[in-house]
Amino acid sequence: MASNEIEILDPAATVDKLNKIAASRAVNRRRFLTALGMTGAAAGVGLMSGCNTTSSVAVSTALGAGQSDILNFALNIKYLEATLYSYLTTGADLPASATGGTGVITGAPAALTVSGAMTQQLFDLLNEIYFDELGHVKGLLNILGSAAVPRPAINLGAFAAITATNALSIARLMEDVGVTAIASVITGLTTSNATYAGQLLGAESFHAGALRLVSIQNPSIAAYIPAADGKDVPPSDLGTAALEAAGPTASGGFFATYGVAAASTTAGFVYARTTSQVLALLYGSATTLAATGTSSGGFFPNGVNGNIKTI
Repeated sequence: MASNEIEILDPAATVDKLNKIAASRAVNRRRFLTALGMTGAAAGVGLMSGCNTTSSVAVSTALGAGQSDILNFALNIKYLEATLYSYLTTGADLPASATGGTGVITGAPAALTVSGAMTQQLFDLLNEIYFDELGHVKGLLNILGSAAVPRPAINLGAFAAITATNALSIARLMEDVGVTAIASVITGLTTSNATYAGQLLGAESFHAGALRLVSIQNPSIAAYIPAADGKDVPPSDLGTAALEAAGPTASGGFFATYGVAAASTTAGFVYARTTSQVLALLYGSATTLAATGTSSGGFFPNGVNGNIKTI
């Protein structure tokens, strides 16, 4: 563990020395996260941006009618995301304590390695997102208690076989879908459950923004994969101050605010996908939406678990 004392860097330090200090800090952070990640639900929730173990326990009181269904819907999405990052960073599945069951995982990729464009900094980013997502899963399991659904069967390769070239793009798309899903379902929650979902949405937005920047800076490992419903805004640098000031368009922009099919969303506001719109994406393919009435397919070959599962 690092000292509690503030380290004052020598202004005359060489670049090499500063790089060594930064690398040491990155290693220490990863060791800390690794040690903390397996210590149980309360510790995992504590990693969530904007949340702590006290607030998570506080919202584990009785859920209002229908709210457990909403939170379980969110839990399915979190299972998907956390499982993806677990394989990308460790090459292995989530710990058993974070699955609630034995849903079969297919299409799992090998762990990414630090090489070429996949720098240590990018790998650190994926590690930190992984432990956030693990915290989200454990937090929802803690809140729902016996009402929590187990992880369903997941096909991580539903959109494409995951490789070092497309992994970050698939992760970026998942984060965008997660943001728009939670922005929608939060309207069905009240009191502390809505507060919790708001904190979760904030963390999800941090992830989406970071991966959008990565997609712009590293096109060779984050080639853009659009959402099949056309509501996604491609992450791109518009190139000039005038274009940036005009805001995102259907063909380019940094944040996921609105696209062709969501033009009614106020500029600067994230759009919200209904549960059916989310499932149409997740049950479909990279280019085709699943049809109304569908209850399985794509990333969830047997469907999500819970009462909200049909388009």
